[in-house]
Formats: sequence, C-alpha cells, structure tokens
Amino acid sequence: MSRAVAITCQGVSKSFALVDGGSAWRLAFGLGRDVPHFTALEGVSFDVPKGEFLGVLGRNGAGKSTLLRVIGGVYAPDTGRVAVHGAMSGLYELGLVGNPELTGRQYADRLLTVHGFSPSERAAMISDIHDFSELGDRFEDPVLTYSAGMSARLYFSTATAGQYEVYLLDEVLAVGDQHFQSKCWRRLRERVSGGASGVLVTHDWSAIVRLCETAHVLDRGKVVFSGPAERAVRRYLYGEQAKSTYRDGIARFAGAPVYPRTIMTGADFRLEAEVEILTRAEVGMVVAVERLQPAYGWETGLMTRRHTPVGEDPGRYAIGVDIPALPLAPGSYQISLHLVMPDPHNSVVKIVLDGFSWLDGNGLGLDVEGMEGRGFSLPAKWKVIG
Repeated sequence: MSRAVAITCQGVSKSFALVDGGSAWRLAFGLGRDVPHFTALEGVSFDVPKGEFLGVLGRNGAGKSTLLRVIGGVYAPDTGRVAVHGAMSGLYELGLVGNPELTGRQYADRLLTVHGFSPSERAAMISDIHDFSELGDRFEDPVLTYSAGMSARLYFSTATAGQYEVYLLDEVLAVGDQHFQSKCWRRLRERVSGGASGVLVTHDWSAIVRLCETAHVLDRGKVVFSGPAERAVRRYLYGEQAKSTYRDGIARFAGAPVYPRTIMTGADFRLEAEVEILTRAEVGMVVAVERLQPAYGWETGLMTRRHTPVGEDPGRYAIGVDIPALPLAPGSYQISLHLVMPDPHNSVVKIVLDGFSWLDGNGLGLDVEGMEGRGFSLPAKWKVIG
C-alpha cells in the first residue's frame, strides 16, 4: 500500500535571465530573446511521504534555495509541477512579510496573520514565540537592530510556533548558539512526532542525518543522487567515488577486523585487526564507536583520545582492542577504524592511510543488546562524605 504524499515535484525546471540595464528594457518590451539565462533547476522530481523530512545537500549555487522557493510558491517553475498537501511554513520566508522596521512582535503577528491564524490564536502563539526566542525586551525593538543570531531566533520561533503539516527549512540550524540549536532540534522532533513533513536544504550533512531518512544531492540544478541519508552524505562529501581518499602505499588493513557482531551491554569487548606497513612510517590507529540513526541522529559514543601506535618498520602487526564492560546502551552502532600517520607540515593533523567507516560504506556493525531504559554501567568509585 502506497503512502500518502505531502510534497510532489515532477520535472521542475527554473531559469533566471541574466540582465543588465539595457537587457532589462528589452525584456520589458518583449525583445529579450537574446538575453542569456542561468538554469538554476533542471528536471527535478521527487515525492516526500507524509511524516518524513527530505534532505537536500549541495554546494553553493547548486539550486537548493531556489528549489525550496519553488516548492513554497515564491517562484513559479518554468516547466514541471509542484503540489504541497497541507498547511505550510517556510524559513526561506525570512523578511518576506514586512519591512525591517517592524518589531519582533509585529513581525511575528504579520507572519501569523499571513498564515490565517485568528487574533486569539495569534495572541497565544506570540507569547510562545517570545518565550522560545529568549529575546526578552528586544522583542519590542525593530528587527533591523537585531544581530544575525537574534534574527535567527525570531524567524525559527515564528515559523515553527504552530503545528503545520509541511515545513520548508533553509539552513535554519546553521545560525545561533549551541543552546538555541538544541532547542530547535527538540522543537523539530516535536513537530515530526506530530505528523509533520518537510524539506531541509543545507550544507551541514550532520543535520541531514539527524532529521532525514532519505536525501538528494543537488549539483548545478540537477539531482545527481537520491537515496538513504547516509549514502547521500557519502556522495556529497566524496563525489561519485563515494569514498574518502587515502594515502596509498604506506599502510593498510590486511583484512576485515574480527570481533563479536552482537554483545550484551556491560560485557567485555575485544576487536582484533591485522595491519600491514608497506613503507617505513610512524603508523597509528584511531578507534571510534558511533551510533547512526537516520531521522534521529548521529553521535560518537566512544573514541580514542589520540591514536594508538602500531609500528614503524615494514611488516605485519596484530592489533587487539579491549574495552572492559562495554558502556553502551542497547542499540545498533558502527565501529570506525583508521590507520593514520603524522602530517610533517602540521603537528595537529593526521594523514589517513586506510580505514573502515560508515561514511566510506564499509563500517563495522555492532549490535548491543540489553533492556532498553535500564541504562548502562560506567566504572566509578563511590564514597559517602560526611
């Protein structure tokens, strides 16, 4: 049974005329056939199921913001069709509902009026916007006096004050301090839990993994990849090879590491790997245990503080990694291993020689079992004082 669709784009293309003073007049009088055009979108098609967010990754100029504005009705597509099913709110709208001399309160009231809320509804929502944005007395000052961070607080608070059916978000989580970003994530999760759908366009691949199950990679107006969020991230970071570039010919893993794929939380964990050093170099290994939950988040659970020395002379080396009483909550994790060497030009940077990682598509899966909600054990010493 097919799922209900919140957003549909079919063959959407959009171009803009590149005009100067003279060509603008020619366009006005219908004489602008020879005016050059820039194609921002070309043949973009996708559906966003209800209850899901679609991620769109791309470099500057890829067409991400144009796509969002076409979906939101700010731009009409040259060709193709767009359909949005449900009440919509978009953070691409920043500044589109009035002049910058409006106060924060007036801005919020204007935007909520545009979205059709009644005076009584607006009064309650504006109170929520004031509290959520943490603008305090500055809420009564003109928006033109706000810093970028203050503006971001106002815009996000206003655009997400109501439980809309569709949200269009443009780089919204890239502005503001960490405290406010955490509040944004919590609110977005609340909206998704309430059945909301939407599109998030951004440069920040970690935001895509945290909110979206599927994602597109946009390049020069075309969708060059569409699929699971983690695979889209690999394509965005590494291009068509979808794999990071290693320094060849120095050291490599001789085979896949050996370890238990399933383990109980709190049990002892051991991983064994064989490393082959091909050329004399100061080779070390870095280990991380990460949790990747598309549409929920990506986090590093355990990570070595610094690389562990493996060896310098050419030859084969057997490596064992022991973690007593594995302190991980039940769930699915990815183990990442990387061989590294010092960068002769920068003492802080390490050169990566080989590795296993979910970003490379060869991460090492680890399932930790146990009773959900029961926590996990950390080594600690307790003492009652006084």
